[in-house]
Amino acid sequence: MIDAISNLVMKMRLKDLLKRNASQSKGIGKTFRSMLVVLSEEEGYEIKHLSILADRLKIASKNITVVVLTKKENIETQSAFKNTFVISRKSIGIFGKIPPFVTQLFEKSFDLQLNFFNKRSVFLEFFSASFKSKLRTGFYKSNHEMNDLILDIDPHEKEVFLNETTTYLNALLKK
Repeated sequence: MIDAISNLVMKMRLKDLLKRNASQSKGIGKTFRSMLVVLSEEEGYEIKHLSILADRLKIASKNITVVVLTKKENIETQSAFKNTFVISRKSIGIFGKIPPFVTQLFEKSFDLQLNFFNKRSVFLEFFSASFKSKLRTGFYKSNHEMNDLILDIDPHEKEVFLNETTTYLNALLKK
């Protein structure tokens, strides 16, 4: 019951966030200086190829923030990135109350956001839409309203992911 109420609150807030994001000017520059990666712990991920992507896009590792979203409570993550945060579904209050450290993350602005999950989920979508990012990139099975660039690839196919993502993002920078 508690999860149902929390999901309802997040759905209502998500609608507002999607409207806000759709009306924002993208303002993409000639380079990406910062990147936010939003991961679903349940889908599994390999952080190594995110480092390769950052190198290809010439983004310094100190300017990369990784947010791991999980249903579990106390998980340990191994990350090459200093700015790694784990947000548990259980840490969200019944009425969608967000922990203070997350609120601080929502205030930061990012040039590029990579939504590294390939499914629909109110929890994932709410958090993804809550961040301030100029360009959002995601995968085909996720909510299309929340991403500016949608890749129809399997995010776990390392070489395809790296090549396609780099190609499309660099093309957007050259506009």
